[in-house]
Amino acid sequence: MPKLTGNKELVNIIKSKIMQEGGISFRDFMDMALYYPELGYYTSDKSKIGEKGDFFTASELDEAFGALLAKQFAEVFNKLNSKNFKIVEIGAGKGYLAYDILNNLKKHYPNVYKNCEYILIEKSQYHIQSQKQILKEFENTRWIQDIVDFEDESIEGVIFSNELFDAFPVYLIRKKNNQICEIYLGLDKEENIVEIEKPARMEILDYLKELNINILEGMTTEINLDAKDYIQKIGKKLKEGYVITIDYGYPSRELYKYYRMKGTLLCYYKHRYSENYWENVGYQDITSHVNFSALKHFGEKVGLKTIGFTDQAHFLTSLGLMDIFVELQEQGDFKSYERLNRLKTLVLPKGMGEKFKVLVQVKNIKEPQIKGLEILPPQTDRYKL
Repeated sequence: MPKLTGNKELVNIIKSKIMQEGGISFRDFMDMALYYPELGYYTSDKSKIGEKGDFFTASELDEAFGALLAKQFAEVFNKLNSKNFKIVEIGAGKGYLAYDILNNLKKHYPNVYKNCEYILIEKSQYHIQSQKQILKEFENTRWIQDIVDFEDESIEGVIFSNELFDAFPVYLIRKKNNQICEIYLGLDKEENIVEIEKPARMEILDYLKELNINILEGMTTEINLDAKDYIQKIGKKLKEGYVITIDYGYPSRELYKYYRMKGTLLCYYKHRYSENYWENVGYQDITSHVNFSALKHFGEKVGLKTIGFTDQAHFLTSLGLMDIFVELQEQGDFKSYERLNRLKTLVLPKGMGEKFKVLVQVKNIKEPQIKGLEILPPQTDRYKL
């Protein structure tokens, strides 16, 4: 049986909690591994993104990603005609994407730049310091810790995230003898991790029933109740505008198919992935695929209307990525060819282009269609919410 390894202080805290409570849910383990103050993967000062980290994001690859998002946000700005236009980024990482968006707004859409406020929602003090340093030249930025910290303030504009919901802690469930069990973690006498199966909590059963999810016998999979709650917090704070969610995942009908009997949980450590959640605790990322059907369904309960679901390749192509390709090819220098190779990663079918999806929801917008949704992928089960 596996032993917990990684950050010794964090490992001992988790073990102590398991022993005190006689077992903890996988969700609580994942939450501590990722977000325990100063020791968790996302709350520590460990480098996470880029060549020296554990994974790349689209914003790390090329500035074009931020440039095209800036173009999309400028269109939203013109649709709303709001005097209090806000661009709210949730979970901004190092701040590179925010820099590219703001830089492009300042250069190409000066009216939008002058009349908008860019707000970063970030819990990690390590990331806040990094973001403030990178964004020091932009005067219209503000930081808050959570969407609820807007207090009485409502949002007019766009709320967006890039790889946010995949990092929320999840419950692990299993169907056994036609019953839904929830997986807890315990310790044996040698302090090895053991799985404990308990009847699933009512919130999980309600979630499955409400979304009409019937998982297969023997399947182990994830339930993200935190994502359900957070999309509703977002919807309640948005007065008028758009919610744009960029992440990897599928609708329910694709997410729970027979070829995902073990679920979608993965760990990332130094650009390698594994299914060993118990090693490198506090040092490795743990993620699961997003259920976009859930974001749509629970968003609707707070007034968020889904107007489009696409993938990153089609979204960026609709916004003009091919024009950037042509421009770089015409320049023909070594730096331009390097950028071309990086940009291909954003749209290749087996890479980030198809893996990453884009969900667009709106509230109180009469004519909501936007340029990013002009070209859509074939409407297979992977795109039917």
